[in-house]
Amino acid sequence: MTLGLLTMASTAMTAQDGRLVAKEEAGQGGVYRQTLRSGEFYGKLISYTQANNEQVRFQCDDIVLRMTRDQDFLKALESLKSYRFDSTLEALNVLASHGWEVRSSMVLRGRNGDEQHYLLARPVDSMMPASPWLEQRGGQGARQR
Repeated sequence: MTLGLLTMASTAMTAQDGRLVAKEEAGQGGVYRQTLRSGEFYGKLISYTQANNEQVRFQCDDIVLRMTRDQDFLKALESLKSYRFDSTLEALNVLASHGWEVRSSMVLRGRNGDEQHYLLARPVDSMMPASPWLEQRGGQGARQR
């Protein structure tokens, strides 16, 4: 019985989050950066009408570029951000073919009338956590708000 208790105690003490892969070198302030096995990146598709023409654009924050090393994904992301889609349906189909999934949608009143906003998620196998509060910007230390 004692052996069983010791085994359970050692297993419980060494258990970690199943998504964590490995600890890398300590960053600034002794914080360890870890690689997650899976997660999601988020982007936004915005559609509105201007001068009787549908305008559609895809946006994704630049921090996503620092959270992955997948070069194929990064090339596709840059192309998607700069491509001019002909319609919302074309954009949604193209993004779906690249693994993006619609999580929610809403209509907002903008300068050009009603705007359709779609929140999209792209599941990924591996991502690196981002800690922008630890990064130096222009030699002034952490960004203050």
